[in-house]
Amino acid sequence: MDQPPEDLGEIRGAATRKLLKTIIGTLEITNVMAMMMMFATSFSAYATWKTAQVTNEILLTSQRPYVGTESVKFDNVGSANPRVVADLRNFGTVQAENALISIRLRVDGTPVPGGSEPQQQLDPVVLSPSVPHPFYRHIAADTYRDATQGKVHLVVEVRVHYSGPRGDEHCYLTRVAYDHIDGIFYSQGGSLSCDHPGDTVSAR
Repeated sequence: MDQPPEDLGEIRGAATRKLLKTIIGTLEITNVMAMMMMFATSFSAYATWKTAQVTNEILLTSQRPYVGTESVKFDNVGSANPRVVADLRNFGTVQAENALISIRLRVDGTPVPGGSEPQQQLDPVVLSPSVPHPFYRHIAADTYRDATQGKVHLVVEVRVHYSGPRGDEHCYLTRVAYDHIDGIFYSQGGSLSCDHPGDTVSAR
């Protein structure tokens, strides 16, 4: 028996609505998948960029010079011209270029003039890795005697401006004071920032 037209219309309407819901559901799933793919692509691009950045930072950190002080001590103490010698080392794996070295002395807080120092640094030098690089400042015989007897407080400041082969600029600053009881120089601090100028001496 044939169904009334009203029933056929309702059946068709229900089928149409069902089809539309199916289409809408499919589109929503497609949109969600597209958004997930977009997020995955963006995350992959970010991860790739971050990996490249970290790799570059590791390369810059490992392939750069690291200048520091191996020791500070007195030298030529039996002569009329004793001196303070700072043994600088490049603890990195590549050479330090354009190095400017300054050794400043203070006696009881007063800077020791360096204008008469015969070994003045005129040009930047290269500090090769794992090689001793002695730099020095002469002091008066009576200043040496007073420092070793504990009559004055002697402080040595070593400052090094240098760059790596990639043009990266670095700085090293350390201060040591002389302990007349133990006969050694001990650390009084340091910094990786030393922008103020100072007098310089050359290597020997």
